[in-house]
Amino acid sequence: MIRAFACLLVACLAASPALAGAWPRTEGEVFLAAATRVVAARAEGPYSIYSNAYLEYGLGDRLTLGFDIGHGISGATKTIAFVQHPLPIRSDRHRFAAQIGVGQISGEVTLRPGFSYGFGFGHASGTGWFVIDSVAEIRLASGRTDYKSDITLGMSHGSRMKTILQVQTGLSHGDPSFIRLAPSLVIRTGARTHLELGMTRGLVGDHRTGLKLGFWRAF
Repeated sequence: MIRAFACLLVACLAASPALAGAWPRTEGEVFLAAATRVVAARAEGPYSIYSNAYLEYGLGDRLTLGFDIGHGISGATKTIAFVQHPLPIRSDRHRFAAQIGVGQISGEVTLRPGFSYGFGFGHASGTGWFVIDSVAEIRLASGRTDYKSDITLGMSHGSRMKTILQVQTGLSHGDPSFIRLAPSLVIRTGARTHLELGMTRGLVGDHRTGLKLGFWRAF
């Protein structure tokens, strides 16, 4: 795994987590997240490298524009632009949002509808959030559809540290469904910058282990 971690450091310099949620960005706010994940079934390899970049921009108090670049549910390369809007469901603590995206996966024109649910809460040392993000990737030419749903529990610990536990689930056309566990530690390195260190472990349909290095930046 030492070799894998070295690969991760090198790749992250040239590459780019897909962070989604039900809370809209404020008008003019920009959020950028990028990460690289190195995965392997055995410590000695072979290794696979997956990189993603994710950008959100607040077009208004309720409309968010985003770009998601990297790898889709199937592992193929993707470039998706999307807009997200809160759903008119009245709740003080619960948030619901829908999105529609368009772009390409492996060169094929793709539609990506999505839905997000979010719930914020407080705890002894800070705040926390629970999020469910679900999307379908529909390739228009072939009719292939892949599905993914991520369940995320995050907690802040003071002003400098956050812990995240994510369960990643998906079904890619022609492949078995998968479930992965993805814990990570997020450390504030500047006023608006965070470093993310994490790992992934396949539980069902994916028996690989991965290391993750990423950053968040708000503007």
